[in-house]
Amino acid sequence: MTEGLIIGSVLLLGGLVVRYMQTHPFYRYKTQKHKERYQSKLHDALDHRSDSTGAYWLSRAIADFIFDFGQRTYHDYHVEQYEKRAQSEIPHLYHLGIEEPNTLCQHLVERAVELKVPASLFGLHMRSLWGGYLVPVGRLTPKSIERIPGSAVYYAELSNLPSSKEDMQRFMEKTGQA
Repeated sequence: MTEGLIIGSVLLLGGLVVRYMQTHPFYRYKTQKHKERYQSKLHDALDHRSDSTGAYWLSRAIADFIFDFGQRTYHDYHVEQYEKRAQSEIPHLYHLGIEEPNTLCQHLVERAVELKVPASLFGLHMRSLWGGYLVPVGRLTPKSIERIPGSAVYYAELSNLPSSKEDMQRFMEKTGQA
């Protein structure tokens, strides 16, 4: 009788945890796996710079900024403490080589489609990431993005972002695509 009560309690508690995880904004989106993978790679790269806990929360703040287009999809006190530091780290991320620019660009377009991000916000965000040598824009926009369902507006926005020949050349040199 006691074992049955304990097993029933554990199953009930497990079901409540699973239900919470399914409704929490952090786990709501299918493209969350891209964000988590990026955050994990970034954490590994930042781990040697500071303590492991600080590196974890900093990598989480940076991944949130990049994959949530500068908007907050959930609130977390720890992440919010690292947001200012994350802003100062973003221009230096290309040195770490966390993700190929074309791959990151594709993941961000998939995320934008899923989150239904307004094209103007998407364009501004991608422009700032372009300035940090993280994603290609203009004529460097990967053609594979066109094949993503619902991405036509985002592909047009990326393709139409102005970039000079000098900027494109500098981007290719910094990212190793030259």
